[in-house]
Amino acid sequence: MAEEEVKIELLRASGVAPAIPTVKHWMILSNLDLLWTPYNQVHRLLFYKTSCPDNDFSTLVETLKRSLSLVLVDFYPLAGRLDIKGGGQSGRPEVDCNDAGVEFIAASSIDMPFQDLENFDFQYKSFFKQLVPSRTDNYDAPLLSMQVTAFGGGGICMGTSLNHVIADGNSFWHFMKCWAECSRGLPLSKNPDHMRNIFKRDEKNYAIPNISLTAEEVLSDRTKEAQIFKFLPHDLLRTNSEGPIIHEKESSAVDSSIENSIEDDTDDQQLEISTFHFSKAMIQNLKQRAGAKTSFVALAAHFWRCVMEAREVPEKEPAVFALLADCRSRVNPPLPFTYFGNCVCIGAAMTTIQQLLCEDICFAAALIDKLISSSASQTQLNNMIDWLDENPCSGAQRFVSDIGSAFRYSVNVVGSARFAVYEIDHGWGKPVNVQAASINEIGAMVLFPGRDTDGGKSIDISTCLPRRHMETLKRILMIIPL
Repeated sequence: MAEEEVKIELLRASGVAPAIPTVKHWMILSNLDLLWTPYNQVHRLLFYKTSCPDNDFSTLVETLKRSLSLVLVDFYPLAGRLDIKGGGQSGRPEVDCNDAGVEFIAASSIDMPFQDLENFDFQYKSFFKQLVPSRTDNYDAPLLSMQVTAFGGGGICMGTSLNHVIADGNSFWHFMKCWAECSRGLPLSKNPDHMRNIFKRDEKNYAIPNISLTAEEVLSDRTKEAQIFKFLPHDLLRTNSEGPIIHEKESSAVDSSIENSIEDDTDDQQLEISTFHFSKAMIQNLKQRAGAKTSFVALAAHFWRCVMEAREVPEKEPAVFALLADCRSRVNPPLPFTYFGNCVCIGAAMTTIQQLLCEDICFAAALIDKLISSSASQTQLNNMIDWLDENPCSGAQRFVSDIGSAFRYSVNVVGSARFAVYEIDHGWGKPVNVQAASINEIGAMVLFPGRDTDGGKSIDISTCLPRRHMETLKRILMIIPL
């Protein structure tokens, strides 16, 4: 069946509020939350094979809505609304915890049997975008929207649309697990912690230092001449003769150059999304070749090199690798795993295409390892929070613009292979596939754990490239010499 023929019929939409009214109040958003204000929703898809007949779909929907209302009692910020104008006491954007509710949509596929998706191993199709609620950038909109779509032959897809301001990936998957527990009639295994004021500065006793995003050369034989971007106070910055400094006054010009570079890269080329499965044995082989301590470092080094080669980037161009490091265990005192909100630090490393591809994989792995150590430190997290304080609602955009045109050829890591996405069991079994409904960045590295019999050690990577470059990537990415 032609992909363009697939139609999704929206059956009904409703709002789901907490089963027990919660206390109305304003919840502050930290700089780490406001970092994501200008960005679109995060879309995820969970495919389930169910045995319920088509006429029982309504019963399944009502079961999900009841359990959702129960879990929202504890995860009440998701049922609130974002006030970007700062109507609360702080004068900054806050969440109005008003029990307005989560959007819930029931839908069905007119043309696509679930078996057809299985036969093609759930490889991405363009109609997957229809499996998540369609939203515009409206700050009065629900912070979380759900869509459950029924497929012929027994199968459903749960599509989620989350405003990143309210939660990071760690918090989102914690919520999804707790929702599934409620569906099975179980108590929550771990309640969320809503302690966002942990990042609030005491303005009376705290003078915010001037922080700049600075590229520092890595002082190591293995990563010579490569650079890591750090958030540093002005009094610790090197002079221009000792190392490059990124000046924020250049950002307005840089924004335009970045937009043009993306257009140039995709002009007259159709984009394609593909997923690649790395088994436990393949990852172990990569770890040995890269001299890496972790699976992530080994895979990231290999993926970074292959994507840059596939994109045919000129050798003198800079290559950037960017990631988000979870910092819950890095703050003092450490935050619990159950902290609900955003607690990640942005980090980026840079080298040249020539150095990245001419050196062996050990070079890329060593640079990524150093980037992780730098980005996940408490000092970097505190400095980033202070750097964001100047204009927290445009922080992510400033990060890209401060790095400059080097971000034209970057690999940005999204997601994590550590999220227990295949443990989301609502009572009819675990998902048979979990993936992103869309990828907004060229060459992004979208991570999910694999679903197989490898003891939970396999990893899936999805990415988006122009079709010609994707064909090259398919030829080289899965070739891992012994």
